[in-house]
Parts: sequence; structure tokens; C-alpha cells
Amino acid sequence: SSSVSGTGERKASSTTESNTSSSSSTDDVSSTPTNAGVSDETLTVAMSTEPNAIIPDVVFTSNDVSAITALLYETLYYSDYLSLQPTEGSIVEKTESIDDTHFRLTLKQGIKFHNGEELTTEDVLYTFQEATKGGMAGEFVIYDVPNFKIEDDYNIVFAQTQPWAQAQERLSFEQFFIINKTELEAAGGAATTEQFLKTAGTGKYVFNEWVAGSHISVVRNDNYWNQDALPYYKEIKFVFINDQTARGMAALSGDVDIAMNASLANYTVYEADPNVNPVLLPDNKTSTIFLNSGKGGPLEDVRVREAVYWCIDKEALRQVAAAGFGDIQDTIVSTLGPMWDGVEPEIYAPDYDKAKQLLADAGYPDGLTLKLRSSSATPDITMIQEQLRLGGINLELEIAEFPVHFAALGEGDFDMYTSSQQFAYYTEPVRCTDGLVYDYSDVMGGCGYKNEEYSAIAARCYTAMDIDERKAAYADLQKHFRENYVSIALYSATGFALTGKDVAGLQLRGMGVVDLGTVYKGTA
Repeated sequence: SSSVSGTGERKASSTTESNTSSSSSTDDVSSTPTNAGVSDETLTVAMSTEPNAIIPDVVFTSNDVSAITALLYETLYYSDYLSLQPTEGSIVEKTESIDDTHFRLTLKQGIKFHNGEELTTEDVLYTFQEATKGGMAGEFVIYDVPNFKIEDDYNIVFAQTQPWAQAQERLSFEQFFIINKTELEAAGGAATTEQFLKTAGTGKYVFNEWVAGSHISVVRNDNYWNQDALPYYKEIKFVFINDQTARGMAALSGDVDIAMNASLANYTVYEADPNVNPVLLPDNKTSTIFLNSGKGGPLEDVRVREAVYWCIDKEALRQVAAAGFGDIQDTIVSTLGPMWDGVEPEIYAPDYDKAKQLLADAGYPDGLTLKLRSSSATPDITMIQEQLRLGGINLELEIAEFPVHFAALGEGDFDMYTSSQQFAYYTEPVRCTDGLVYDYSDVMGGCGYKNEEYSAIAARCYTAMDIDERKAAYADLQKHFRENYVSIALYSATGFALTGKDVAGLQLRGMGVVDLGTVYKGTA
């Protein structure tokens, strides 16, 4: 468990030491061979829900669904998950930066879609054109698609609406799969009502069948352009098991080879079972309590924000919400991400007397009432409510269905809410805090922090193309975040999959999506 200091004192403590369990995965998720041979076997994977559709970019898809689409389609870059640097597995041959808002991509030649057509820049352009009209349109706003310029079949110049340091890195994320123009156009483009396209990708697997209420299956693309990276399993079959415990039991019984999103609370039970292999997948999202300081309410006062800070017991929340896995965090920038400044999070014990004094100094000697919005009354939300009560803050919960919840976040109708911020898309949590440049509707919430110094630092984070300058900007941002209690970062998230003992090679890609194309049969 995490070490704590004496009441009211901050103490630096290594997150590695504070949570040794978070690095105890029984599988190495970052060093899997690219090709472990091929077989005629079927891999059966249990997912939590049956998707509505598996057409990327133009149809909204969740992370679970992206695990399927990532087998059928490919992004322009395939990047190392931790460094975000493109690998040889990318369909882009070369990238050339032209200026702050333009870069040229050169596609590899001879890459074929599953329908036999060659991938060209026409497919890239059409994918982006339709994506700006579809369910994922918000992900594409940084790209000035009308001003993209096709130079020939393999060279295309990307334009941006403004300088954005992550514009190229983002092309490895699962929001940017490339789709065959012929098939997407025939299906109606962004207006399609189809659930799937049969042969519109260039990926390692080809769509096979979808039996409603039963399963979706894909089969190996033996003509895949990168023969050194052919997947091991001939077929991957996805079955749908809503109940988390039931998915785990299916893996224990051998009915499925992989149970996605297994229960972390049962980790020690699974670890002791010789028939399964529990695999921790540190997706590095930072769980955060956003404090709305942009509406002129009590949280505009840094003393009130600091009072909230001294009420929160991060270690207790980590135990309840994440079964003790993940690492304690102190800013929205993950300690495992490329922009972390290297300052170890400070582990502290709650100090409710200090919180009450801060409230009194801010003009609330009898405490105050704040509103927290959530889509469900989870145990961690209830714990946050009790922790704040001990410090003199009455927390009223507003529980609403997703549409109402997100509409309220977009309007800034809240004092607090909890969210997980991406490690890979590290500019996104900065936008969520920068209340001078971005409104609540731009980021569906955030904290609306209106501070000129912070916003100027954030602008450097968005636009610094030089990697050293970018890291320096993020270091300044993290320092300001800590000193001004901009919001309360809690802990990093950890995904968990349960596999059979002979399943190996499970790893993450993009923004934390499980890559089943690297899985093979062997000793995990």
C-alpha cells in the first residue's frame, strides 16, 4: 500500500514503491514478437457487449469495439504504445514536416484492401472527408481536410486548422482507421446505416460473419502486406458476455481463451488458479476529479480547491475503485506518459482540520455545499462524498443518464465530476483544464480554469513542435497544476484481461486498445 506522511504534510514518495502490484503482470505487454508462426486454430474472446456497428471513423465506437476494428483496418501509423513513435508496421513509408500546419505523408506501395484494390491517397482523403461528417467528427477538427492536397497515388499533404504538436502522433489512434473508398461510398459514406463493411480494410484479419446475439468472427488475411507480421490464429471469434464475473468464469472453464475487462477485484483469485493467466494492461489513463473554477463559484478560490485536496484520500479511492492497482497521480499528465516531468507524486494523508481552516479563510466557516455530477453512484463516488463531508464540504450528487449527464457537462452545470484522462492523447487533458481558450462544450466538461499564465503555458503545450520545448512546456504546466490545485488527479487506470495459460502476446496499441493481432499460443 502507499506510504503516507504525518497529517498535514506533503511527502514525496516513489509510485513504484507505493504500488508494486501494478507492475506484477504475468505477461510482458511490450516485447511480443511480431510473428510467432501461424496456425489453423480459433481464438475465442469474450466481450462485455455486442456492438451496434463496426465501421470505424464515421460510426461512434467504444474501446471494446476498437479491438475488433483494429484487426480489420489500419491507421496510417502503427506506433509503440508508450513512446508513440511509429514502427515499421506502419502503412506510411515516410513523413515530412513542411511547416507548423502542413506535413506530407508517403504511403507504402502495393498495400491491398481486402477487396483487392490498392490503398492510395484517394482512400485516405475520402476517409477523412466522410469522418468529418460522421459520429466521430469531433476527433477530426484539428485537420483542415478541405485543404488536404493529393500529389499522386502515394503522396498527400495534410493541412491543419492550427499548429498542433500531436497532429501527426494522433494518426496512430483508433479514431483514424483508413477505409476503402469504393466500399464506404457504396454504403452511403458517413450516412451509412450498415453495421459492417465486408472487405474495406487492409488489416491482418478479414470480416467473416456476424450472428446477432451470438458472435462476430474474423479470419486471417493470408495476403496481408506485411508477411513478417501475419497473425498466429486463423480465426478470432468474439462472443458477448455482459456480466463481468461470468466472463471470468468462462475463461476459468476454458469456454473462452480471453475474457476482456475482467474484474480486478478477483485478481488474486485468478492469479492462484493454474488454468488462467491474469494480464494487467496499464492503459495509463489518469482518473481525475475536475473542480469547476470557471463559473464564479466557490472553487474559483484556490483555498477552496486546496481544501478539497486535503479531504481526498487517494490511496483509499485507488483501493476501492481500482483494487489497489495503478499508480497515485498528482497532475493530469500520467507518470507513465512521454510528457511526465519526472516529479514523483506526493503521497499524503488527508488533513480535515486543515481543510476546514482553508474553508474558513475563504469565507466558509460553517462549510459549504458543492454539486458533483455522475452517470452512476459508484463506490468511489460515495467515498469521495464521505471524505469531503469530514472536511466540512457537503457534496450533493446529481446522477443522470449519459445524454443528460454529458449535456450538463457541456454547459458547465456542475462543481465537480470524475473522469479518466488519456495518457496517449496528452494534449486533451490540457484542453480540459484551459478555460480561457476552451469552453465546457469544447471538451464536454473540464474545469474551465481561467488563468492567463496557465493558458499561456497550455498554448506552448499545444504548439511546440520541438520535443524538448514541448516537454519543457508540460513541465511548467504540471508545476502550475500542483501549486494551484487546478483539479485533483487520483491514480492511473489499469486494464485487466484473463487468458488461458497458453495464450501469450497480449498488448496495447493506440490510446489503450487491446491488440489481439499480436496474440499467439505459447508460454505466457
